[in-house]
Amino acid sequence: MQQYMELFMSIETYLLFIAGMFAFCAMPGADFFYVLSRALGGGAKTGVYAAVGIATGVLFHTFLAVVGLSALLLSSATAFMVIKYIGAAYLCYIGFKMFTAKGGFGQVETTNRTSDMKVFRQGILTNALNPKVCLTFVAFIPQFLTPETSSPLMIGMLGITTAVIALLWFTCVAIFAAKFRTVIAESKAFSNILKYGLSSLLVGFGAKLAMTN
Repeated sequence: MQQYMELFMSIETYLLFIAGMFAFCAMPGADFFYVLSRALGGGAKTGVYAAVGIATGVLFHTFLAVVGLSALLLSSATAFMVIKYIGAAYLCYIGFKMFTAKGGFGQVETTNRTSDMKVFRQGILTNALNPKVCLTFVAFIPQFLTPETSSPLMIGMLGITTAVIALLWFTCVAIFAAKFRTVIAESKAFSNILKYGLSSLLVGFGAKLAMTN
């Protein structure tokens, strides 16, 4: 029994991992502004679909980490460059579509309604095509592992934990942001500022991703 328990990390280490990963998830990035924009534009339900998509993207990276493809991706300059530019182009595409949509931010989703499933799929791609998330798995998670606990099961458990943290955090972001949707829609000037601001941020994150070494 003791030998079996040594295959798993201590409760203290696991709680430290949760705290550290929550800090990573809470740092504003492309995923944060994607969920925020969807919640402000389409309401809490749409924002939650975006959050679920982001969390599903984390599960995709978890799978890559478990089978060892994350390390392979980061060790191959060509593979990293391909994924990087695809992800950057996709973020710029989403930001550009938002920027050129007719109406203010509160009217964008009513005049050009994006289905919740499409928002979900976009959330997956926003996260899955971001090699920085892959880098987080390769550089951050191993800090909490030992030679005894570096098993696919442990890596998978930490990846699933990360997905749950991301889902809870971004769901809270979506619900909180949606509370201000009515106020924003009533102010055309403010809704325009938000639309152009958030879309520019997504394009900016895409450009920043493209310059990542």
